[in-house]
Amino acid sequence: MASRKGKAQREESRRPPPPPPRTASQTRLVRVDEKGVGAGAPSTLPPPPFPSETSVTGLEWWLDAHMGLASGLLWLGQLLETVPEGDSHADTVRRLGAHTDAVRDALYELYCDAADARLAPLLGRTGPLEQHVRGSYAWCVRAVGLLATVTNGLRAPTGPDWSIAKGEFRDLAGRFPGSPDMLRDLVRGLAIDFSSPTEPLRNLPQDIEQLGTSMQELQSMLAKRFG
Repeated sequence: MASRKGKAQREESRRPPPPPPRTASQTRLVRVDEKGVGAGAPSTLPPPPFPSETSVTGLEWWLDAHMGLASGLLWLGQLLETVPEGDSHADTVRRLGAHTDAVRDALYELYCDAADARLAPLLGRTGPLEQHVRGSYAWCVRAVGLLATVTNGLRAPTGPDWSIAKGEFRDLAGRFPGSPDMLRDLVRGLAIDFSSPTEPLRNLPQDIEQLGTSMQELQSMLAKRFG
């Protein structure tokens, strides 16, 4: 009996230790489906996917902007929960909110690229990447404000004031950052082999493309509804 127990203890001691639990730095942003604004979305900014917090030095403004947009989308989702089910206008707002979620996700993916020191020349207050990203966040926050205006109207007995909503859209359309064509050209000029499977920035061209596509899709959807 004692020998069997001793053998079991020796075998147990030779087993490799269990893997450590996933840390917060290993989590990534979960994309949101179009069934509802913010469905399953985190209420706070996901942790940066960098080895240490010092890696985000100079990108604090990006974190602040992302938190502002994420908070606005969460607030919009909460407002929509107070609208009676079956309201077709609310369903439209939810779809537009889902498109805004897609822009938020694209901006986050680009943030993951931005910590690379090789992108430093494109950042800074006068850097084209930073200017475009700042403009994109500001535009999206205004888009969320427009959707919140409509949602608040849906909660009122008189319904939304569509003239106010259309006026907000005209102001929003005039602030659209446009297509990131210049960023595409600048990225192509970087001394980076984007075809290399070991290149950390191999997804940068696609991430810029995805931001431009998701922004244009949201703009088109808003124009179709409020233009």
